[in-house]
Amino acid sequence: MINRSFIIQAENYELHREEIERGPYIRHLDLALTCSQLIHMTPRELVTKRVNWDMLKDWDMSPDELMRQAANDSKKTLAPTIEPMSEVIKGFLVEEFLEKTCGDVERALEKAEAEYRKMFALDEGDIPEIYVISNELRIQGAAVVFYTDILEKFAQEQGSNLILLPSSIHEWLVLLESEAGGRKEMEAMVREANMCVVRDDEVLSNHVYRYRMDIKELEILGAGMGATE
Repeated sequence: MINRSFIIQAENYELHREEIERGPYIRHLDLALTCSQLIHMTPRELVTKRVNWDMLKDWDMSPDELMRQAANDSKKTLAPTIEPMSEVIKGFLVEEFLEKTCGDVERALEKAEAEYRKMFALDEGDIPEIYVISNELRIQGAAVVFYTDILEKFAQEQGSNLILLPSSIHEWLVLLESEAGGRKEMEAMVREANMCVVRDDEVLSNHVYRYRMDIKELEILGAGMGATE
């Protein structure tokens, strides 16, 4: 096995087709799994270089060998995470308030909790729980659903199929199928986010997906396939 580290990335095949086809990749639905060489990593930064066909030839490495090593390396360096969105938002708020309170953790936690309640002035029962799937770095985290069994384990724990909304190449938003809204409504929400919030080079997809427990597979959600219209 070559003495380099690699990571797996998930990206939209049609949007980045020209660049993707310059190196090895695996198609999955409307997405492509590609590999990059890991150059440098810190708790807040990930520096990589996309692997192309010339690099693979120089290393005398097959596409299958690359993908296997990238999957193993990614599991070690970019372990998957799944958290309730409420906790993720509170985490960001704590970081913000830590600066404003000069590092006073207790005050920052109190202010973050108060701000969160102000942002979502609803009873907990009024909205379904949304989870965020990514990696520990929250960079290129959408790929974790392909190189780990995180979806299978979470679906089993919840006893439910999962609905996945592609937030960006960095993360997925996940709901239990029984708590998801209509497909068209969710697709509209994803498209609006992609147009107004997500950077063009970080758009993952305009589709909504479902993870099915019975066949242990991810699929594009279509009419009559689970969530209501």
